Amino acid sequence: MRVLRAALRGLGLVLAGILAAVLLLEITVRVLNLAPPAASPGWFWKAPDEQYGWQHLAGATGRWFNPYNEYNVEITINSKGLRDVETDYGKAADEFRILVLGDSYVEGMRVPLEQTFSKVLEQRLNSVDSPIVFRVINAGVSAWGSDQALLWYRNEGVKYEPDLVILGFFPGNDFLNNSEALEVENFGGVRKPFFHLDGEQLTLRYYPFDPADVPKPVTPVTVPSTAVITGESPSAAPLQTWRPWLNRFSALYRYATPMLRDAVPPVARWLVRWGLMEPGQEEIDAALPAGYIPASYGVYRRPPTEQWQDAFTLTNTLLRALDKDVTASGARLAVAILTAQEQVYPELWDGLLLHYPAMQDKDWDLEQPNRVLYGILDGSNIPYIDLLPVFREHVAASRTLLHLRHDGHWTPAAERLAGAAIYGFLVQNRLVPVAGAAETDATPTP
Repeated sequence: MRVLRAALRGLGLVLAGILAAVLLLEITVRVLNLAPPAASPGWFWKAPDEQYGWQHLAGATGRWFNPYNEYNVEITINSKGLRDVETDYGKAADEFRILVLGDSYVEGMRVPLEQTFSKVLEQRLNSVDSPIVFRVINAGVSAWGSDQALLWYRNEGVKYEPDLVILGFFPGNDFLNNSEALEVENFGGVRKPFFHLDGEQLTLRYYPFDPADVPKPVTPVTVPSTAVITGESPSAAPLQTWRPWLNRFSALYRYATPMLRDAVPPVARWLVRWGLMEPGQEEIDAALPAGYIPASYGVYRRPPTEQWQDAFTLTNTLLRALDKDVTASGARLAVAILTAQEQVYPELWDGLLLHYPAMQDKDWDLEQPNRVLYGILDGSNIPYIDLLPVFREHVAASRTLLHLRHDGHWTPAAERLAGAAIYGFLVQNRLVPVAGAAETDATPTP
């Protein structure tokens, strides 16, 4: 009995020590605000939408954050469906309007509105002593391609009477988004209207968009690495009823689960089987077939496949059409070429090659999409700035993080850097009526 009591006492001390350590970690995570909120993020998109496939939900409000708590931002969509302050269509006589089109990089939901590069640009322009009031309107929507930007400009953008239109072009997926074949390969189905080339003319399919009228994939499509699994654990999972309680009351649980997915996927999969975690990226990776290569990385493959060549050609025609429409409305078009995380940080690309072994025997060129875009824009005399050299130069001189490590989008520092660089580009190319502005301060350290 003496030995048993000693063993029980020792076990009690061990359990008490574990409990104390867990409580200490829980308190630390809470004090340092390391975990995301227990509630789900808000929802800010209307889908399906007959005009664009999806667009912002007018009047939506809420918070946007990711499981790593890299950002936690209050979001408001205005009454016209823009992630911006309320803005009338008509402009004042002393107002110079810049309309910024693009995808999630333009939308900028990882930072407060005033920190987006559009608003940084607006602040810089209005800091110059001038009788002109500059207004920069953010019209970015997550996952939109140049095709949706073109449709939106025709339907809505022209009503804002812009003097200048800036298209934020993201080489990482904008070519893909414009191509029905590549978009279906990536996402598994038709989710929006698509332009196609009939000779040199653009024709529009699935417009107005109705999900009931689009073709269904004939064969199963491999789940892309960017997908999000939302299904529940199997009903037989013995501990799944604990998961909601843990998520609600334990900041340590919310902090640790995404880390486990990254650091030890086998442990994460084991916890999923027991019901203590929802299925996530670890389940996607385990289900991928040998030889899988994410569709979006095809933009870097050399030489490009026929599908990618077709996407380049289609994008060329789309940008020409946008330029024509913008010019016809009395404005000018310029393009800001945005940056992908793997282009700025080469070590991330090395990690992708290890993660997807089938990529290792292929030839890749991370600057290829930028050069393709140069040719398109030069051929149409559309002025542009490529932010990739600006970002690379900054990273070489500073350790400031420009892309969020897990999410991949821009940090506040990157938004400031982009806004300053675009300001300098507009001034130097006389695209804005700013006389005598200092051009040497175009890209200050964020």
